[in-house]
Amino acid sequence: MNENSTPPTDTTGTPPGEAVQDSPHPYDEQALARIKLSDAYREVAESALHGIATWYDKSSFTGQGSYVEEAARLLSRAEDVLRYAVIYERERHSSWEDIGGALGVTRQTAHERFADVVARWRAPLDNPERYLPDGTPDDERIPYGARYADGTLRPHHGTAEQTAKDLEQWLQQHTAPDDSWADQEHPVTDALTRNSTATMLMRLSNISRRLLDEQMVPDPRAEADICERRVALYERMIREGEVVPADVHKWIARDRARAAELRATPGTGVPWSTDDPDRTPADKDEDQ
Repeated sequence: MNENSTPPTDTTGTPPGEAVQDSPHPYDEQALARIKLSDAYREVAESALHGIATWYDKSSFTGQGSYVEEAARLLSRAEDVLRYAVIYERERHSSWEDIGGALGVTRQTAHERFADVVARWRAPLDNPERYLPDGTPDDERIPYGARYADGTLRPHHGTAEQTAKDLEQWLQQHTAPDDSWADQEHPVTDALTRNSTATMLMRLSNISRRLLDEQMVPDPRAEADICERRVALYERMIREGEVVPADVHKWIARDRARAAELRATPGTGVPWSTDDPDRTPADKDEDQ
């Protein structure tokens, strides 16, 4: 924090004197890919476990070719694991040369085989149907967290948080005492990465940009939501001890006043003046 800064005004509703308990930020895109990879591994493990038992071999439901059919399904699920492993490697910035080397093929061969898979994964993250209020992308093509416009989850779409918890529980139920992760309290979620507050601020700019692109005069309530969310993120950065710009408190006061003005504005919004000297760099980026 700048040594000349004044203490921020808390907007969280926390009583004076009590520490603000910030909820974790959403999992980032690398974590989403890792959760999906873990989920694919679980599918293979469950399918393989099913094939070990022999108690149903004499059942009338076990027809000719059924074991080959089950083995083929297992191979298909294993291919899913490989695809999500490549996606995860790309999210963690592994090169195509690294991936090709792991597969025993050339960089070009790896790229030709999996580039479309990675592109399909990235498409809804880079250009989603919509954004959630916190700035994270929302799209039916994203495996976790797809929502309707009113915020309710779409059928058959669990959140990433819930899926990670389910995987944690499943792994603990199938863990033997000598497994390497047996003494870990959270073997699935401990290493999953989350968005930082600075990243969430950048994501909020995506909402602002989309709002301006889609509406000639933005909905004042939607714009007020953005201002208030930005205030909360600036104040969280200060609480977290992040390095913040010297003018951050001026931006907080400005956004708070702007939100109040917008809440009192019926029907249409009031555009920012383009020559406002107190506008943030993010505001200026949105005009370009």
